[in-house]
Amino acid sequence: MRASRAWFACLLLLPTVACQGGTPPPAEPSHPGLPARSAPPAGMDESLRDAALELVETREQALVDGDRDAFLATIDPSAEEFARTQARWWDNVARLPATEMALALGDEGVMTRVHGEGDLQLPIDFTMRLDGYDEHAVTQPLIYTFVGDEDEVLLTSDRNLQNDALTGWLPAPWDVTSITVEESDGVLGVFDDETKDQAAELQDAIVAARDAIEPLVPPWSGRVVAYDISDVDAIDKMSSMSIDRTAGIAFPVMARLGGKKVAAHRFAVNPVHTDGEEWRGILLRHELVHVALGSSDNGSPRWLSEGVADYVAYSAAYDVDQRRRGLAQQLGSMAPRSLPTGRDFYQGRSRLNYALAHLACAYLTSTRGDDVLWDLMGSFRRRGAPFPADVEARVRAELGMSTKEIVADALAWARSA
Repeated sequence: MRASRAWFACLLLLPTVACQGGTPPPAEPSHPGLPARSAPPAGMDESLRDAALELVETREQALVDGDRDAFLATIDPSAEEFARTQARWWDNVARLPATEMALALGDEGVMTRVHGEGDLQLPIDFTMRLDGYDEHAVTQPLIYTFVGDEDEVLLTSDRNLQNDALTGWLPAPWDVTSITVEESDGVLGVFDDETKDQAAELQDAIVAARDAIEPLVPPWSGRVVAYDISDVDAIDKMSSMSIDRTAGIAFPVMARLGGKKVAAHRFAVNPVHTDGEEWRGILLRHELVHVALGSSDNGSPRWLSEGVADYVAYSAAYDVDQRRRGLAQQLGSMAPRSLPTGRDFYQGRSRLNYALAHLACAYLTSTRGDDVLWDLMGSFRRRGAPFPADVEARVRAELGMSTKEIVADALAWARSA
């Protein structure tokens, strides 16, 4: 439901006073705690609404026409920082295969949950699609802050911290820094000033990693957007591990925040973890497996989704005996135990959890064939398993074993290599 607001002047009614001497008393002043006349609260001057919506239409037309000057002319000159970042944003988006750009009035109900600023604030939805990479256009909710009068309004901001927190908005690279874009063979790489010197090298590595995993995963488009920028705040917020231990992360991009429709799956890498050709290849293949699987592993326990990604990432470069020996050495004398299912996978001894999940997947495919992993994922996706006990029951129903029994057999298999 859209909520609209109307603001009314408040009339202060004073009781009549009996007059003496035939002359009226002087007018009593208004209460000292109230203004002499009513004024709209900050951000709520509805008299500016028509002019503000006309400005939104002007900005949308500028986006469609590719008219940078017209777009930036809608900004209040005194909002210097906003003008600077908007100019940077325009130049960034011009480097992207951006299409279907639009601006529209959003859900005005959100205005009850944000702090007012300027003369008028309105929720504005910005829509854009990366052509060839996004299945659907992506809409993000903005809060436009206007200043001016009924004749002319200008824009001073398009973001609101409260609204960002409520919607869970995470910035894309083009929102926070100047970007360099590389595009080759269905891979769109986004870099910043600190990573652009290695952009061509990393771009080639991403393409090679994509080609390496394609024969090992179910069919997918093979097209992907990858981020490699020095601002890792977004990665930090998405990761279940500390940022220093997070080398990369794959994530869905929703068509609308809070919605269920996925526009694309992308991944981002932490630049401090991309040195070294061997490790970089493993990292990129791992994240690309997550992208390739997309929503296919929805409902899967963490050990299965992460184990599959590691299994494919290493399988593309090492034969089965090499992997068995490497995993046996990494896991040492570890005793059999159940596999972690949720966020606990990333806590504590996360490296060993990754290795153990990798081993379990490698053992299952070696003894039952590659389809065992995809069939197990499909079972979790169809039936779900919200609790650890449900996971164990589903694994036993599909494989006839508990995860602890799988680990015991997998450890024995690895140590016999």
